[in-house]
Amino acid sequence: MFLDNFNAKELKSDTLASALTENPAKVRLMGHSKMVPLYVRTFIGITGNGLQIAEDMARRLLNCHLDAHMENPEERKFQPGFLDDIFAQRASLLSDALTIWRWGRQNPGTLTPGRPLGSYEVWCQWVRDPLLALGMKDPVDRLAEIKANDPKRRALTDIFEAWWKVHKDTELKASELDPQVIELIDEKASLNKDGSLRFSRQRVAQFLTRYSDTRVGGYLLSKITTDALKARPTNKYRVSGPPPNQESENGQV
Repeated sequence: MFLDNFNAKELKSDTLASALTENPAKVRLMGHSKMVPLYVRTFIGITGNGLQIAEDMARRLLNCHLDAHMENPEERKFQPGFLDDIFAQRASLLSDALTIWRWGRQNPGTLTPGRPLGSYEVWCQWVRDPLLALGMKDPVDRLAEIKANDPKRRALTDIFEAWWKVHKDTELKASELDPQVIELIDEKASLNKDGSLRFSRQRVAQFLTRYSDTRVGGYLLSKITTDALKARPTNKYRVSGPPPNQESENGQV
């Protein structure tokens, strides 16, 4: 399946993420309320300019960058028959790929495994590890870079970093948050004429509820509930910062 020209967008899809890791994945039949199993054994290719991989798609894709080093790449010169040449070599290329795979399956004990990748353990053993033994790089190493470029992850990291700088790991009620933090949480916040901050308490409360127990950028947002048996229990929140040995000069990890 080939998705072409997915340009200047955030690539995120709960359905696609589920299909890439679950077997079978349950999806709703179009036009019906019925859920049906989907068995995915399909190669999925996605191309685009300015494409940003977001949310749970980060660990489900192999990210490749092609740079022609020119503004109009369609003006590059190629000899005719490029694709024809690839098709002509199909048998040889397939033979090489299957030879590597078979060698890896015959010698699993001699392969040094790469970094773990949840949900893709079999792929790592069958495909990735034999290529590592032949001197290739581990694509899992790029996950940190992909996640760092996720717009939502960057925004969360900025919020937690600002929270940590102002409050450290102090337990706070939502009403006690510093305006600098609230302004990052509520993007529609604005200043009143007297200099006070106008914001939506509902948006702040929804953010805290949604992202409690979230780990990102080395930080952890925790929710602490006291008087839980009362009709209106008290909720406080705390951000735990990264260990000192993992914190860089600008606070990023």
